[in-house]
Amino acid sequence: MSINICVANETHVIYAEELAEMYRKSAEERKTGIAKRNPEYLRKKMINGDAIIALDNQKLVGFCYIETWEGEYVANSGLIVSPDFRKTGIAKRIKEKIFELSRRKYP
Repeated sequence: MSINICVANETHVIYAEELAEMYRKSAEERKTGIAKRNPEYLRKKMINGDAIIALDNQKLVGFCYIETWEGEYVANSGLIVSPDFRKTGIAKRIKEKIFELSRRKYP
């Protein structure tokens, strides 16, 4: 398994619809209050370089993005991993990358 975990960009917007569906299914399966994510919102996060995406070749594995508000607060949000890749350590690797990105972009 060779998972590429990188900063998302405009080339990754093709995954926005699939991601939105992944969030919906996860909330439904877990019966949690996970908020639905609008594909357009996810695209903006990717285009702005405020997200980390994990891919196995062309297959979507996971995702997380940065939230900012009032110019001084930063949070990492929306961490999700495909059910096929859960319990493999991918979430930890995505978290490490999103923390690194957050510190670099929003010191």
